[in-house]
Amino acid sequence: MATKLPPVDALLVGFGWTGALLGQELTDAGLNVLALERGGWRDTTTDFATTFVQDELRYYYRHALFQEPARETLSFRNSTNETALPMRQLGSFLPGTGVGGAGIHWNGQNWRFLPSDFLARSHNTDRYGAAALPQDMTVQDWGVTYDDLEPYYDKWEYLCGISGKAGNIKGQMQPGGNPFEGPRVRDYPNPPMEMTYGPTLFAEGAKDIGLKPFPAPSANMSRAYTNPLGVQLGPCTYCGFCEKVRLWELLQGESSDHYPAGFASQEELRAQDRVRSHQDQPGQ
Repeated sequence: MATKLPPVDALLVGFGWTGALLGQELTDAGLNVLALERGGWRDTTTDFATTFVQDELRYYYRHALFQEPARETLSFRNSTNETALPMRQLGSFLPGTGVGGAGIHWNGQNWRFLPSDFLARSHNTDRYGAAALPQDMTVQDWGVTYDDLEPYYDKWEYLCGISGKAGNIKGQMQPGGNPFEGPRVRDYPNPPMEMTYGPTLFAEGAKDIGLKPFPAPSANMSRAYTNPLGVQLGPCTYCGFCEKVRLWELLQGESSDHYPAGFASQEELRAQDRVRSHQDQPGQ
């Protein structure tokens, strides 16, 4: 006979960035939350200790961080005349598996969308005329603007401890920052990462021809940082394994960012639990 467990207020399917963020918000609101993750458990100190060299063969080439297409994939076709077939090899957007999801192998690039990105139709028609977009093109404005989302961009950056240099603070242009970005209320919480000889030389050459190079915003910690949740984050060791496996206490990820704070008394995470289907009370 099946064991019937007590009900919960919210069920999260998957525990990557989305699950971690939602779990934090829901438990803060006083709800009881259960998160089910199809892959295995991971822990920063035991799985990705900074005192050990990371296993490039295991994590990158043997795909220990990724969902294998042989286990679960999607179908694809190039035109409506073809039969959609399962993809056997995936490209750059590799789905993750296990606690942390695809965020575990996130390279840490952390750009904001431009204000014009939210106005995909009106910005282009105002600038290039109505004829610039074909009549059958369905592109639309988002319905929300950069200004609507700016407070949430700011919250995210301080939660993750993003390293970078602002170029536009409240409409005032800042030397050395991104001259193209929309206005922000304050600078990044951490200074930019140290640049090696290559990008430093490239930046000098770009300046010599009148361009305005700037350091890319990065979810690597350029220094030790404690985020608004009280989670302590260590500085980057410049080991070069941002893609092979992201060090959770260095490169901002779900484990360092949300797991310690998110595991409140009213939240439970179960690994190795795959959800095949979900039915509501009427059985739908």
